[in-house]
Amino acid sequence: MRVIDVHVHVGYEKLPENCSEVSRRSENSVFELSYEDIVIEKVIFVPSFPCGNNTCSDGFYQQVKNKGDNPIWASVNPLGCNNVIEELERQISYGVVGIKLHPVHHGYSPNAYREEEMGLKALEEIYSFAQERKLPVMIHTGTSVGERSRNKFGDPLLIDDVVKDFDITIILAHSGRPLWYNTAFYLGRNYSNVYLEISSIPPEKILTEMPRLMEIEDKVLYGSDFPNYRKQNLAIHAYRVYRSLRSEKIMLYNAKSLLKLN
Repeated sequence: MRVIDVHVHVGYEKLPENCSEVSRRSENSVFELSYEDIVIEKVIFVPSFPCGNNTCSDGFYQQVKNKGDNPIWASVNPLGCNNVIEELERQISYGVVGIKLHPVHHGYSPNAYREEEMGLKALEEIYSFAQERKLPVMIHTGTSVGERSRNKFGDPLLIDDVVKDFDITIILAHSGRPLWYNTAFYLGRNYSNVYLEISSIPPEKILTEMPRLMEIEDKVLYGSDFPNYRKQNLAIHAYRVYRSLRSEKIMLYNAKSLLKLN
C-alpha cells in the first residue's frame, strides 16, 4: 500500500525558544518510510513551527534546504510579513504544492480579511494570490497546545466566509480536532472545494470521532503531523490509519489528484 503523507514537520535546523516544550513531546520519533505492506511514497513538508510565533515564513527556508525531492507547502503569516505577495512569489519559485496558514499560532481569524472582522488586507491578498495561481490553501483547524496558541481561531466555521468569498480549494488540517469534528465534516460534505485532512487524530479513533467520514471518502487526505507524539513512527502511524479506514483514496489517490503529484 503506497501512501502520500501531506503533513510532516521535519527538516528544521532551529526552532523558536518557546517551541522547546512542545518539541519534547515528540522525542524519539522515527522517520521510517516502510512497515509491513505500507510504503510512504511522498511526504509533504509543512513549514509551520509547532508553537505560537510572529515569524513571516516559519521554517520554510530551513526546510527548503533539507527537503530533498519531497514537496513542500508555502507558509506565510499575514501579521508577520512586510509584503505577503513578495514572500509568496519567492516561495513558489522553489516549487510548492499550495499555501499553509496557521491562524492559531499566528493569532488571527481565517476570515480576518473581512471589514466586520479585522480588515486584514494581507490575508485577503494571500487568498487572492491562491485563487489567481490556483493553489490550494491548507488551514490549521482545531486546538494547539502552548501559551501562545489562540485556539478560538481554530473553529472551522470561521472558514465558511473564505469558501464563499474566494474560488479556492481549502484543506482543513486536523479536521477541527478535537472540539469541531462535526463542523469540519459539515463543511467538507456541503462545499465542493473543502477537503479534510486527518492528522493528529488517534488512528483507532478516527471513525469513532467522525463516524460518517467515509461518506465523503473522496474529500479526505492522509496526514500524520509527524513528529507529533513521543516515539511516533512515520510508517507505523500510516499503517494504523490504513487498518482503521481501509481506503486507498484517503491514503494515496486523493492527495495525488488534488495536489497534482506524479
